Order: sequence, then structure tokens, then C-alpha cells
Amino acid sequence: MAEHHRHGYARGDDEPFPPPPRNIRLLKIFARFKRLEKESRRQTSADMGREKTSFCIVKYIFFVFNIFLWLVGCAVLAVAIWVWASRGTSAAVIPTYSFLSSSSLGIIAGVLILGIGFLGCCGAFFENQCFLIGYFVLVLFVFALEVTAGTLCFVYKASAREIVREELAGGIRHDYLTVVQVAARNRSATYYDADAEGWSTSLDTMQRDLKCCGADNYTDWYDVRAWPGERRVPESCCEKPEPGCGAEGNVARWYHRGCIDEMDYWLTKHMYIMGVTGVAVASIQILAMVAAIAQFCYIRSKRFPL
Repeated sequence: MAEHHRHGYARGDDEPFPPPPRNIRLLKIFARFKRLEKESRRQTSADMGREKTSFCIVKYIFFVFNIFLWLVGCAVLAVAIWVWASRGTSAAVIPTYSFLSSSSLGIIAGVLILGIGFLGCCGAFFENQCFLIGYFVLVLFVFALEVTAGTLCFVYKASAREIVREELAGGIRHDYLTVVQVAARNRSATYYDADAEGWSTSLDTMQRDLKCCGADNYTDWYDVRAWPGERRVPESCCEKPEPGCGAEGNVARWYHRGCIDEMDYWLTKHMYIMGVTGVAVASIQILAMVAAIAQFCYIRSKRFPL
């Protein structure tokens, strides 16, 4: 009889006694835990699938964007080198600050864009954390540089304007050469003087494009080194450029506004476009940094799971 009770059977038959209520509660709790565990695993698997899909989308968009950026860098660098080779550093309108020439700035910008695009492509393709961190740091550096330059230009606008005016006026007085003078210098020199031609060409181009003459006005061209003792201007100062239009006595045919005032007007006129462009570039840079950090964190979580 004791044996029957020990195995959970009733006396005189083979029917088991019902399990105690405590055991039933434990079984229900255990079954519930198993069900929750299965649901959690399914949910975790679904979340991981969505996370992986999101990562792949971000990765390939990031990769394609940086391929495009790399190609842009190549183009900018190629054009800048071509300008530098053909005109030298004097593609700048400010002779003293030749490092601010279009060719020098273009080469610097091209190298930076190339470096950023290369790091971004390699970081996304190889899922390399070092490349992604390098990409983030470089983009952050460029972003900080842009913000600093914009702030300084805004704060020291008057000082910058005066520096440009003085440099432009000094360049007109001492550095401008006519086509004939450039040709004569190049014939007498043992090498081609790209700077002599480049700066003068850049200044003529600026005056034609902005429809201006001189730094403050056309009198800045009187008695300069290119034509000492004469009251004349280059043909680029003429409303309708033609041979002899810059000779003394043709004042009515010249532009009367100085290039500094025209630069101010151009900047004011295009302020909205420059503002929108600046915000767009800053937004793209911020999104690029966020994408780089997101990929870095995902790759790190895969390699070093919690």
C-alpha cells in the first residue's frame, strides 16, 4: 500500500492521484516561460534581420556617395593642377596671398575630397573601423574649418574688405602687365613666366565678368607701371572691349564702378544662394558623419557582442 502511495496510485486501482495544486502552478509557470522565450527569440531574430537590412542600406548608399565624392575630388584636383600649370599661383587676384589662388585652393580641396572619399569607400566596403573613424575625423575637421572661416569672414568682414582693396590696388599699380609686355618678358627670360601672364589675365577676367574697373574706380589705372605717366585703362575696363578703347579720352566708354563695390554687390545679391548652399553642404556633412558612426557601432557590436 505504501508502495502504491509513493508512486501516486490510488488504493485498489491503477488510476493515478491528481498532482498537487502546487505542481500544476509550477508547470504553468514553466510553460509560460518557454513560450516567452520562443517569442523573444523570434522577436530578436526579426529585430536582427531589420537591423542588418538597415545597415546594408546605409552601407551601400554611403559607399555610392563616397565613390561619387572621390570622382569629384579627382575632377577638382585635375582642373586645379591644369590651372596651376597654365597660370601659376597668380590665378589669385591678391598677389601677396598667392596661396589663396584658385589653383592652390583647388589643389587643397581636391586632395581633401579625395582623401575623404577614399576613406569612406574603404570603410564601407571592407567594414573597417579605422577607416570609418578616419573618415569621421576628416569630415569633422573640414566642417569645423568651414564654420571657423565663415565666422571669421562675418566678424572681420570690414578688415578683409580693406585688405582685398589694398592688395588689388597694389597689384594694379605694380604687377599688371600688358600682353605685349608679357611677351617681351617671356622672350627675354630663360623660362616661361606663367605668373606674369596669369595674374594679369585673372584681373582682366574679373573686370570683364563683374563689369568693373580698378579697385575703387578707373583712376586706379592712371600712371601705373604698365603705362607710366598715362591716364588710360586696360581694354577689360571697356563696356565694349576693342583695341584702343582704353586710351585717354574714352572715359565715357569705361566702367566707372570699382571692383570692390561690385564684389560687395555680387555677394549681397547671391547671399541667399550661398546660405542655402552652405546649409545643404553642412547637412550632408552631418549625415555623412552620422552614417560613419552608425556603421562603426554596428560593426563593433558584431565583433564584440555583449
